[in-house]
Amino acid sequence: MKLTLTPSLLALLCSAGLFAASGTLYVRSRAPETPPVVQPAPAATAAPAAVAQPAYSAAQIDQWVAPIALYPDALLSQILMAATYPANVIQAAQWSQDNPKLQGDAAIQAVSAQPWDASVKSLVAFPQLMSLLGGNPEWVQNLGDAFLAQPKDVMDSVQRLRALAQQTGALKSTPQQKVTVATTPASTATVKTASAPSQTVIKIEPADPQVVYVPSYNPSVVYGTWPNASYPPVYLPPSPGQQFTSSFVKGFGYSLGVATTYALFSSIDWDHHDDDHHHDDDHHHHDDDHHNDHHHDDDHHHGGYSHNGDNININVNNYNKITGEHRTDNHMVWQHNPAYRNGVPYTNSQVASHFHQTHVPPGAERDRASAGQPRQSASGGDGAGAAVDGQIPDPAQAPRDPACAAPGLQPAA
Repeated sequence: MKLTLTPSLLALLCSAGLFAASGTLYVRSRAPETPPVVQPAPAATAAPAAVAQPAYSAAQIDQWVAPIALYPDALLSQILMAATYPANVIQAAQWSQDNPKLQGDAAIQAVSAQPWDASVKSLVAFPQLMSLLGGNPEWVQNLGDAFLAQPKDVMDSVQRLRALAQQTGALKSTPQQKVTVATTPASTATVKTASAPSQTVIKIEPADPQVVYVPSYNPSVVYGTWPNASYPPVYLPPSPGQQFTSSFVKGFGYSLGVATTYALFSSIDWDHHDDDHHHDDDHHHHDDDHHNDHHHDDDHHHGGYSHNGDNININVNNYNKITGEHRTDNHMVWQHNPAYRNGVPYTNSQVASHFHQTHVPPGAERDRASAGQPRQSASGGDGAGAAVDGQIPDPAQAPRDPACAAPGLQPAA
């Protein structure tokens, strides 16, 4: 059969074809698209925690420790304690100057009622030493601030300098003091191995526990060539008229011995390591119990502190004789008590925060830590036993209370 394509049929077929084509295009246009694969963003690498920089360099600490590093351990530790109370030291030095004939136990008894820390009271037993401390107030504060901020670094400096003095032949046992060398186990903070190195410590103690000789020496001589010329060692020359037991040997000598039964009330635990040493602080604050508003729990491990001089042990019996207290806890260690700071500001912000002081003098940290600017000249401020404008008081302006100048005061009830 032959199909005749009329014009109308042809138009219908063309329309149908166009409809089919448009439908195909529409379906294709509506076909779902495959969503692109989103790659997860790489995890941000955590920035390493900032490492706190020490407030004082080893060179600065060596500079300040040099004049006392060769003192007997007990006397050294009590000077470090006392240096954290610079206003107390100024007042005690003035008292000692006003009472030049008092020394030893009699001098300590005479100041028993004074509002000073036990470490400061103990040092009036040694008038020649008090003269040195009173004449160099800025050095005293530098030393104390360094000990509060970096006690371990201060003790490390002591050992470093003692080793130098041994090498020059200046530090050795004499009739006045005994020098011993001992080894202690390495800190557990070090990875333990079969060959873990031990540490060598040099200990110094009086040859006679009841007669104390204060060493006198020139650091530039006894230590040999000083390792850092930018920070020369502080030198405390003897006071005019000071007498010595004998002539100096290799730049090292002793003032006349002072008889005392309880002036030395501390000892340094050179075997102590912070990571091995944990205890209940409530049993070891020898002063804070009397000042509840200044009591600090967990002083050793708060605010980034490894310890706060807590490797200085206290002889409770001698401590009680100095303070008139009746303590029975036989395992006390020293802790700084800001109640005896007398308003002298802490120059390090971390130390200030630790002891709840809200203000550090502008530029104080920068001034103390600035390279090439060692501070060793003595300079006083205006005041009478308390800090004024961030300065410790001038010895000439220290108070002269009649009770302070009168010997023979009895312990407070």
